[in-house]
This record gives sequence, C-alpha cells and structure tokens, in this order.
Amino acid sequence: MDIMRRIENARGLTPTEQQLASTARSLGPRLQGYSIKEFAVAAHVSIPSVHRFCKKIGLEGFKELKVEFARAQALREHRSAAVDINFPFLQDDDAETVLESISAVYESTLRDTRELLDPAAMDRTAGLFNQAGVVDIYTQSHNLYPAQMFCDRLLSCGHAATCHEGLERQTWSALASDASHAALLISYSGLGPNLATLLPILADRKVPAVLIGTPRAERLNPGLAAYLHVSDQESLQDRITQFASHIAVQYVLDSLFGCMLALDWERGSDFLSRSLPHTSLPALQPPRLSPAEYAGIMMNRMR
Repeated sequence: MDIMRRIENARGLTPTEQQLASTARSLGPRLQGYSIKEFAVAAHVSIPSVHRFCKKIGLEGFKELKVEFARAQALREHRSAAVDINFPFLQDDDAETVLESISAVYESTLRDTRELLDPAAMDRTAGLFNQAGVVDIYTQSHNLYPAQMFCDRLLSCGHAATCHEGLERQTWSALASDASHAALLISYSGLGPNLATLLPILADRKVPAVLIGTPRAERLNPGLAAYLHVSDQESLQDRITQFASHIAVQYVLDSLFGCMLALDWERGSDFLSRSLPHTSLPALQPPRLSPAEYAGIMMNRMR
C-alpha cells in the first residue's frame, strides 16, 4: 500500500504519532533531504518517537520511511505521465488515441483500487450480505447504473434486494428495514447528500451498513460495518466526467458478487438451476431438450 495511504489508514496513533504523520504528509518527497534528527525537530517530537511511529505503521525505521516516500513519488510520477485520470483525451484526438487513453484510465484505476481493497473487508461484507434477509442498495446519480445491475445479479441468485432511485423511496426503504436487512451505500466522496438522511435511520433501525467509497469517505462516515475502498485519484469537479470512479465502483461490485456466490455456491447454483427454465431465451434452448435438461447442461458448464 502507498505510504501516504498507510499513514492515513493507521489506527491507534497517539497525539505525538499523529503529529509525525501530519509532518510526514506535509513534507512528502522533501522528506528525502531530512535526517531523523531534522525530521524530529520539524515535528517537535523526540527521536525515539520517530522510531515508535515507524514501527506503528509497519516499517523498520526512518530509513525505510524515506524509501517508501521515494517509491510512492516515483510511482505517482509514472502514473501521471502515463494517463490523466480527469482529462484522458484532448481536442482533435483521433479514435486510436482515445481508445488507448481510456484503456490506460481503466488499467490505472483498477490497479489502484485493487491496492486499496482489503480482502478481509470484502469477505466480511460477502458473509454479511449472504446472511441478510434483504440487501438494500442506496446511491445516487451515475452510480445508480452499476448499483441496479448489482441488484439484478443478487436477484438472479436468489437474494432479495432493492435499489430505489429517488431519495424519498430510499428513505421509506430505510425506515421499513430492520436488523435482518443489510445496507450497501455507494458514494465516491462520502459527501452524498442522501447519506446524511439515510445513515442515522439505518443506525436507529440497527441495520448493518457497508460503504463503497474512497478512504476519505470512510473518515467522513465512521462507525459502519465495513468499508470497500475505491481509487481516489479522480477529482470531484475538475474532470470531463466520472471515467475512473465509474469503473472502480463496477469492479468492487462485480468482485463482491463473486465473493458472495463463491461463499454460498450451492444456494446460488440451485436457484439458478431452478430459474433457468423460466428466464432463458426460448431461441437459445436446444430444440429436443426439456427445460429441466437444458438447465442441467447449463449448470454443468458452471462446475
């Protein structure tokens, strides 16, 4: 994990260690020119405090801290040169250039999101949603499209799920839920106006809630059951449109569905087997097979 994010995500830092974290973030690549004594002086702490801080964030010492900052800076420069997340193409770019640029945005975003995603949080969310009687999905704007697709996928494997578009219907859904439900909220920034309305209701109804968003979104909305992080490289406003956050959310939702199905494979495959005769396109069914035989062939392909 990038050293800046490792510091930002560190838990249980003392006030002195928080001061060191703030100083390190402020210095960034300039930390290379500092000795451990100079760094301690800049943070107004002792040298032993620097050693304890480095250990707290999983490093051997100050030298490794400098190495990690240098590595992070080199990686950021490489990625910045490779693609501009917010403006990946320019006026008069031809089709080949646009195709390569969007591909680079996707590759960079997926790599960054995979680095941020905690597999333990993904497993915890998958288990929580598999056990829930209903999974209610709450989001707004462009995130509604991947959210509704995720809802359809849950329904296709026998999970009761909802994904309402308007805030009024989302509020009714939250008010009608209880501890047997689970909530999935999607907000890249954590500033979605619906969160202020929904989160207190869900907490009052004792509904376990999971948030898909950037690490900053977690800090703005603490205390939820789990957090699934996406790449935070996209600007909230200074951009053409949401190329990066769109593909990051889609990646997280597809991965979450895969984890849920893998954890409860028998339930999902059994429901799919029972539903295929009713949902498959007639033109795609072999002409001399019964619906049950056709379902059996399809299920064998999944094994």
